[in-house]
Amino acid sequence: MKATIYPNLFYNEKVKANPYIKDFISALYDSGIQIANPPHKNPLFSICFKIINSDFYFFHWIEDVTNHKFGYLQAFMAVIFIVRIKLHGKKIIWFLHNKSGHTTRHIKIRKLLVKILTKSADYIITHASDGLEIIEDPYKKKVIFIDHPTKNRIKFSTESKNLSPAFDLLIWGSISRYKGVLEFLRFAKKTDSPLKIKIVGKCKDNQLCRELLEESTELVDIENRSISFEELCLYIENAKFVLIPYSAESILSSGILMDSLSFGAKVIGPDVGSFRDYASSSEVNVYTFAKFDDIEYIVSLNVEPVSIEGYTRFLQRNSWSNFAKKISDVIQS
Repeated sequence: MKATIYPNLFYNEKVKANPYIKDFISALYDSGIQIANPPHKNPLFSICFKIINSDFYFFHWIEDVTNHKFGYLQAFMAVIFIVRIKLHGKKIIWFLHNKSGHTTRHIKIRKLLVKILTKSADYIITHASDGLEIIEDPYKKKVIFIDHPTKNRIKFSTESKNLSPAFDLLIWGSISRYKGVLEFLRFAKKTDSPLKIKIVGKCKDNQLCRELLEESTELVDIENRSISFEELCLYIENAKFVLIPYSAESILSSGILMDSLSFGAKVIGPDVGSFRDYASSSEVNVYTFAKFDDIEYIVSLNVEPVSIEGYTRFLQRNSWSNFAKKISDVIQS
């Protein structure tokens, strides 16, 4: 069985491929599925003119191509490619990662691509139960909920448990405007929040970096750099909670959430998507906020301690290998 995957982005020092895609491809390959398209610096242009000979075409974030270089042309080519796939009788599996785009640019074109994908996809996979409600009839029957896969990194984080965390909240990962970090810092400064906040992550937007520094206080420590998972383990050990202050308008699932849980972290996130799904779980410690005021209250609570056994069960059930098996079941159906 052969599959083509978008985006299979070429990895080099300047352009890092999304780790989700790398793990996705590896998991499918290990399950016996042949990957037809090699990585490329132009992942859409590299596949849209090729012979349609794969059995399945997996699309991730293709509805957001207008945010990339030559966006309008890429959107046009995406439509042509989808039409070609369907004319050849091949199958499309579209992953619905977000409720809407993270930016307000090209909204109409994005909505058009979502409409075309909704009609053309044979299956639509979402990593949050909220995603089941986004697609309307008669296409709702195509939607399948499969938990966002992750890895088990508990072995890294249990070697030296820090009983006296240095800060209350850790915000990590690449920093973009849609992630709500600036809004949270403005709130914390305005309300004289007593919470100690550590922010570590690469911010490529220089203007956003300046705005973050303007809103920081003596209780906020910001490091504008990427970190390894080994470093992340230490930061998580020194934090009471990982905070993911995303805007609830666009988010469904979150790789930051799953990677944080992979280290056994306690996580606070918006009351939406997979955050809401796991807030009701007895295996992992996920807490949700409806407004920023809730965050300080959650930190002040005497919350349940982390259950290593519970986290291990959760992470094993949602491993990449089990995820590949679920995808194989979808394909075989």
